[in-house]
Amino acid sequence: MPDDIAGHTSHTRHDARRDHGSHGAHGGLRAAVLGAVAGAAVIVGSGTAAPAAEPPAPPQDQAVADAVSDLEPAVAYALRHVGDPYALGGAGPHHWDCSGLVQQAYRRVGVRLPRMAADQYRATTRIPRSALRRGDLVFWSGNGKASGVHHVAIYMGGGRYIEAARPGTKVRISSFSRFDSHMYGRVQLPARHEEAREEWLEEDPEGGPDGTIEGGSEVRPEHAPFTHTGEGETCTCE
Repeated sequence: MPDDIAGHTSHTRHDARRDHGSHGAHGGLRAAVLGAVAGAAVIVGSGTAAPAAEPPAPPQDQAVADAVSDLEPAVAYALRHVGDPYALGGAGPHHWDCSGLVQQAYRRVGVRLPRMAADQYRATTRIPRSALRRGDLVFWSGNGKASGVHHVAIYMGGGRYIEAARPGTKVRISSFSRFDSHMYGRVQLPARHEEAREEWLEEDPEGGPDGTIEGGSEVRPEHAPFTHTGEGETCTCE
């Protein structure tokens, strides 16, 4: 074979090998880049993917919120009379016993409760202490039953309640740490409580006469007080 042809063939084979190597290198580089990009995509995709949406927080129990709000006028009424003197059989407007204050307070939300503390307990829905909320009623009983209930107060929340406690004291805010209670009731609002409230307030905007039980019945001698004690103080109630 002539030298020029041989040389040309040699160069051609060399170039082919070089081109093949170049294409191989480029192919390897391209594969490496694609692999890196794919890997990065996996990393980015797994590392920055938005977390699964958390379920929305449960909405506030609107029924509970509405019930507490509906009873607030009763709590507010009792609070306005903090400082009024206690009077056995007092149903307002400025002298109170325990059930007289409760009865008049709840008329402000359209609820006509009975006059006596034991009957008020019977008129409520029994609830455990763990379920107490603002506007509920707390009771004291000498025998742990409705028949022995002798005192009632309006729960404010935080372990505190509003009460007309005994002769010689005034309507006040007390706490379970002072006089603990073990019986609790929830007042159920009537379906037409707003209308009832307006009707009853028209009849008696401020409560019964001082020193009388609703309906004009005077306090009878046999309406003997009961007592419960706490921290050395005696609470005399109806």
